Amino acid sequence: MAISKQQIEIINTAFAKGDVDFIFDLAAEDIVMNEVGHGITEGKAAFMEKMEPMRGYKAEVYQVYRTLIDGDTAVVEGEMQFTDEDGPVTYYFNDWYTFRNEKLKNVTAYMIKQTQTK
Repeated sequence: MAISKQQIEIINTAFAKGDVDFIFDLAAEDIVMNEVGHGITEGKAAFMEKMEPMRGYKAEVYQVYRTLIDGDTAVVEGEMQFTDEDGPVTYYFNDWYTFRNEKLKNVTAYMIKQTQTK
């Protein structure tokens, strides 16, 4: 499956808006999610359990810097901002998506919390 930039934008925005039902429908039964530095989740049931706390959790700022696509794989780079108990916090992300048979087969997510003042 060759994925389009528009499809990737819809998928990545679903993650940023906490639209987990959309993501669950897209996930393959044997999905693997690697949150680099935080662990690997294997299988749709485990993926759904891991993602459920994100339901409805929306980024206050969401900006994509670039999207690259190669056949059934896409990578999206950008930043998101949330507010926690200490105030606004910014995360920079680099998400890799791989598809098989029109389903999301693999997600590799790099999330880096900004610790320095811009």
